[in-house]
Amino acid sequence: MIVAYHDVHSVAKLTEIYKVVSAHGVKTFVVSRAQGGAAQSGIPEISVRAFQDGVKLLVVPDIRDAIEILKPSKVIVLSKRAEKLLDPSEVDESTLLVVTGTEPDVSKWDEIGELRYVEPREVGDIGRITIALCALRGMMRPTSNEG
Repeated sequence: MIVAYHDVHSVAKLTEIYKVVSAHGVKTFVVSRAQGGAAQSGIPEISVRAFQDGVKLLVVPDIRDAIEILKPSKVIVLSKRAEKLLDPSEVDESTLLVVTGTEPDVSKWDEIGELRYVEPREVGDIGRITIALCALRGMMRPTSNEG
């Protein structure tokens, strides 16, 4: 699986998400639309770590560029506004799993990929990707309190 962090501004969040992603054994990490401190300081910092960890790092101006370059089998965008719970069985090695620094506009992301949520829904981006990766590793099962 490939993980992408889109629309990131914070150096601290970028480095923390990189740590989570690499700790879960993800071998390709994408940063799209990095801005401000994340672009100026965060990218160089995680570039060194990625090189040391053997993680492929791709930095692109927009998530569509990553999709064009990597050609994933599926794109899943994690969002608390999604209607469907993330099901680990729908993720394979060439799936692009996207977490965003700002809550995505559902209509925009519907054109790009499938929206999924994790529980609890109200966690931020770091929590969202951590829960998803744990579920995908089989460390925990995503649960639904609905229905």
